Amino acid sequence: MPALTPLTPPPATMSTATRPHDPQPQPPVKPGNDECCHSGCTFCVLEMYLEDLAAYEDALRAWQQRQQAAATPPARKRVRTARKAP
Repeated sequence: MPALTPLTPPPATMSTATRPHDPQPQPPVKPGNDECCHSGCTFCVLEMYLEDLAAYEDALRAWQQRQQAAATPPARKRVRTARKAP
């Protein structure tokens, strides 16, 4: 079984306020030690957990990017004014 890599927490500078319509993804529930029978089932709970965990990590990264983009103020456009002819 591949080693699980812990997710890094969001940077401290990122706002903790989330957009109400974009809740943070929740990690899957890790199966207990007694939930796998170790007989090579087609739908092994440990394999399904690893797949769910990978999907969660992808969703969390995408959510963090959306939150960071929402926290960044939009660039202001410079408005050009017409010069009067001398």
